[in-house]
Amino acid sequence: MKRVSSIYRIFIIFLVMIMASFLLIYRYSAANLKLSLRRTAEIQMDYSSEQLSQKLKELELEAGSIEYSDELKRLQVAIVDEADIYDYVMAVSAVKEMITRHQSQNSGMAECILYWPENGRIVTSSVAASVDKEMLEGAEEGAWSIVKDEAYFVGRYHTTWAAEDDEPYVIIRLERDWLYRIKSVASGFEQGGTMCLYEGGQSMFPLSTLEKQLREEIRSRWEDGKRMWECRADGVRYQLVLSEMTRSGLMFATYYPLRGMMLPVWNITYFTVGALLLVLLVGGIFLVMYYKNILLQLNMLTYKLSQVEKGDLSTQIEELPDNEFHYVFTQFNEMTQQMDELFTTTLKEQELRNQAELKQLQLQINPHFLYNSLSYIVTMAEHPEQVRDMAVHLSEYYRYCSRKKQFTTIGEEVSYAKSYLAIMAMRKQITYAITAEESLLEIPVIPLLLEPLIENAIEHGIEERETANRIEIRIYRLAGSKLRAEVWDDGNGMSDADIRRLTERIRKRERDETESVGLWNVNQRLANFYSESAQLCFENNDWGGLKVYFTISAGKAKGRADESINRG
Repeated sequence: MKRVSSIYRIFIIFLVMIMASFLLIYRYSAANLKLSLRRTAEIQMDYSSEQLSQKLKELELEAGSIEYSDELKRLQVAIVDEADIYDYVMAVSAVKEMITRHQSQNSGMAECILYWPENGRIVTSSVAASVDKEMLEGAEEGAWSIVKDEAYFVGRYHTTWAAEDDEPYVIIRLERDWLYRIKSVASGFEQGGTMCLYEGGQSMFPLSTLEKQLREEIRSRWEDGKRMWECRADGVRYQLVLSEMTRSGLMFATYYPLRGMMLPVWNITYFTVGALLLVLLVGGIFLVMYYKNILLQLNMLTYKLSQVEKGDLSTQIEELPDNEFHYVFTQFNEMTQQMDELFTTTLKEQELRNQAELKQLQLQINPHFLYNSLSYIVTMAEHPEQVRDMAVHLSEYYRYCSRKKQFTTIGEEVSYAKSYLAIMAMRKQITYAITAEESLLEIPVIPLLLEPLIENAIEHGIEERETANRIEIRIYRLAGSKLRAEVWDDGNGMSDADIRRLTERIRKRERDETESVGLWNVNQRLANFYSESAQLCFENNDWGGLKVYFTISAGKAKGRADESINRG
């Protein structure tokens, strides 16, 4: 299940990474689109504002041209000198023709008026015109003013010969249609619009309900000096962009709905989200199929293999799926069945082998040992006590080594070693000691482990050194459940190279014909029954002789501390 959870975690992490990447891309795209829209709006606003400013300059130049025209000078002279009616009418006609020509040549000029304030005389290019005193009261000469949603430029003709003369005003009205066209150009967004405003947020053109709400927002921030911000009107969020105020006091304010302008990004977002959800759905389906058809089968196979690892070779996979795992599970069932049969056969063979090795070890008992013991009895016939002791030890020795039991106890093994050493001590004046923890005496072991080691110590250790006569057996518990048995002698010992060669010889799976059967047999039985770590080990002891030992698992035993079983 760890693999399943890890796959799900990977899938979730992958999903989170995709969503995070998508969110970052969306935010980046939305921010870039907003920035592009603002820049576009600013460019359009600046363009319209520049067009308006140029038109205002043109109209100012037109006013100056009219002020310094010869036609206006002649008319002014006719008025001041009170010329006859014919000359006056001709001068007026010439002025009207002149201002009409100027109006026709400039598309932004809606009307041109010459107004003499003292006598109220008016000369205009239109059929009928009137001058509102409000246009003149707040107007400086050579300045623009806005009266009743109309933009006027007001200049004044000055005479040089008499300052007290009635000097006319030159008034030019900006054409509303032209201003409306410029306003429309500023509104470059299909879903937005543009307002033409002047001081205080007043509009030059009628406003819709939405535009009135937006104008109130502009009025509330009129003094802030900001050119753009976002606001909400009719439940929709709008972007407002204002142009610079022109010399006439006019400015443009364009607006567009962010939702509508962001619609392409949102459409791409919806499409991407839909495609992503579809991919995730398909991926989820494949993940479920993968879990059902592969991971569950792998978990089953892993579980069954763990049972086999624990030693349960009878386990079988009952449910066989209808896929490729059918063959794998079938082969697994056949494998475990064959392993079970092979293991049973191997156990039987191992048991027979152990019996053969034990029988071989029993048969290797040196006949000379029996002959020498019987000769000792004959020699000591006049000493019945010694003959009786030899006979008792000899009977116990042969009774133990001739048994066919597969297991014995440490206590029985120690008793057997004691009988053997007692016989050898009577024959060769050997001193011996057997030390074992009493708590270990009931622990079961395989038989005939100590006797071959003792025999090897006497034959190759004590007998090869003239002054050697000492042998000792020590059996004790190590840390945990380990048990160690050691056989010491005070013979000549062995060099490190000889110990290494001896170890290599007895650990071969096949025995050389020239190799002693005793040590090799004990070593093989220890390795087969316990483990490779239970094999015989050799090292020189503190007496100068050799120490032979092995370590096996002893299990848990209760008893007293070290106790000497016998000492000769």
